[in-house]
Amino acid sequence: MVNQSIIQKLESLTEEIHNLLASLGLPGSLQAMEKPIGLPHSLVQHAEDIRQADAVQRVHRSFADIDKLRSADTAIFDEGKESLLAEEEEDQRLRRKYGTDRWARADSVNDPKGAELRTVAAEIEGYIASSTSSDQIVREKFAAIERVLNVLAGPDRVLMEFVPASRRTDSSEAVRSAVGKLRSAYSDVLRLESRRRKKVETLRENVKRDDIKPDILKECARLERTYPTATIVPAHFEDFFDNRLDKLYEPEMEGLAKEDEEQEKVLGVIERANREFESQKRLHSDRGTKEREEALQKLDNAYFKYKEVVNNLEVARKFYNDLNKIVSQGFRDRVKNWVAERHLEARQLEEELNMPSLGHLSIHQQAQQRPQQADDSYYASQPVVTPAPRQSAPRQSNPPQS
Repeated sequence: MVNQSIIQKLESLTEEIHNLLASLGLPGSLQAMEKPIGLPHSLVQHAEDIRQADAVQRVHRSFADIDKLRSADTAIFDEGKESLLAEEEEDQRLRRKYGTDRWARADSVNDPKGAELRTVAAEIEGYIASSTSSDQIVREKFAAIERVLNVLAGPDRVLMEFVPASRRTDSSEAVRSAVGKLRSAYSDVLRLESRRRKKVETLRENVKRDDIKPDILKECARLERTYPTATIVPAHFEDFFDNRLDKLYEPEMEGLAKEDEEQEKVLGVIERANREFESQKRLHSDRGTKEREEALQKLDNAYFKYKEVVNNLEVARKFYNDLNKIVSQGFRDRVKNWVAERHLEARQLEEELNMPSLGHLSIHQQAQQRPQQADDSYYASQPVVTPAPRQSAPRQSNPPQS
């Protein structure tokens, strides 16, 4: 929230400064007039920054990292979407098998949780499409300055060849006055930008130290108590973040309007000073001066565009890291849990549908009982024959013994 509400707005103001300076041809035109031969000190510093940062390769590595992060997020997201699609196809197959009337449950699209997950999927698709478009814009921005960045990253000899020398001329008092006013106004702009850059760095450090997790857990517990049947989603925390932002960063929020007002005043001064400078320059500059200021301006623009690209890439890196949690915990894992519930529900419903009805079961039992009853009736109708008692032979007495 601090990044979106404060830091990005401050950086947008700084970008407006660079856009205006580039449209005025500053500082190239000023440097060409002040130093017609050799390299301006600020340009030498910029070149050293580019070399030490290994700027060109750093950007290429960052692009590769961003591509990997995006691919990983997309793969997780696709896994969740495939699970949704597979569940929908399975539900349709069972619906065709048992008939719509008998398969009495909501289909995948109209099931409340299924509908919610599809809404989340649509939102994520929007995030990915927007970020992919932004990534392409950053790539195009870098492609436009890569050749000049390689000049800055090269040795001083290459840099000197890129910046032609102009003819040194004797400046009139009017020219020196115009140059002095413009230099003063330009220095004010640089001081404003430097102070703002330090403010942004301080804000970023404060955000890193600000452990928001305990408060988020408390807010989550409160939301669960308040809405026990609802699924907690990021949108539920909007008021929490707004209140926290107002409480902890109120001075910085109020300072945005002051920053805008101060910048408008400073840029107004430099525009007026530049108009006076340009009118004097037309009277005293030559073709060599024009070529030199164009070369210096290209190098200066490339340096600041490089800074913008680096910042854009850091924002993209953070975005895809945050998106990873959304597509995994907030989507894929929820889809898996819902699909498991639907499978269990479908299995139970199938078992119920495959069980014989009570009427069918009664008829079947009667059919099994009839043969036994018929046998019982047959045997019951037959006379009972009692076997005659067995007669034993008369026992003879033993003759008396004499």
